[in-house]
Amino acid sequence: METRFIILISIVLIVFIINRLYVRADEKRKIALKDKKTLSDKEIISMFEDPLTGEKAKVSETQTNYEYSDEISDEVVFYNEQRKTSEEVIDKYYTEGELEREFILIKNFLLDNRYKFKFFSDSEFNFLEKTKTFSSFEDWNSTDSYHKNQLSIFIANTTAKVYNSKYSSRTENYSIVFWIKDFIFFGHYCFFKKPIVQNIIDVFIDEEKEIIKGYQTEIIKKSHQENAIKDYFKTINFENDLEIEIIDSNIIIRITNFASRENLIKLFDSIKNSEGK
Repeated sequence: METRFIILISIVLIVFIINRLYVRADEKRKIALKDKKTLSDKEIISMFEDPLTGEKAKVSETQTNYEYSDEISDEVVFYNEQRKTSEEVIDKYYTEGELEREFILIKNFLLDNRYKFKFFSDSEFNFLEKTKTFSSFEDWNSTDSYHKNQLSIFIANTTAKVYNSKYSSRTENYSIVFWIKDFIFFGHYCFFKKPIVQNIIDVFIDEEKEIIKGYQTEIIKKSHQENAIKDYFKTINFENDLEIEIIDSNIIIRITNFASRENLIKLFDSIKNSEGK
């Protein structure tokens, strides 16, 4: 009889404890639901893919610089390639000299000059894929591509494999690329900036033999129109280090320096002058 009584008491105690735990858990759940904040429009918008990083996340998940997501401007939360970003937002949220800020400055500059954002078509991308400029990389893709008439300007994200005696590594780089599509020419040439030592040696070589001064030439398909290249590049600004590929009517110029608005403008202005000759 005594044993039964102990078992009964134990069962009652267990049921009581379980019930109290359940009630407390249910109270906490109700409080959590009551306090749960509905996502703001800006947080919902920010679930879109970040065009610069490719990542998807709510603002609240990446909150490091702001106390509340609703304080962040729409221009920051939702990067729009077809809309200018205000100077106020740029100065407040983007750091001087960083790539993200430079990309926005480039976007604003091109929109000011009436360039339109547009993704490359499959045929355009396939053409670029087969060029020596991009086929030399292990991988690459394009972002922020803007177009006007026969000139396209875009950012290329390239990945190259670097080897040394012990191991290999991958380097990632962002470059500004100009693609001119109305050059009257038939042939295939590539031009690369000469090393400083080579330029010193070339002081004793007849400059007339150079097609583009200071650049070594790789000929894939010989042309009898080399003077057309010389004429076109006479007024081009070479303050930046450039890689140039000419395939028939296409000129592809990749700036190998830092992808900044300042470096873009140097080449942009001189191409406009060359086109206007």
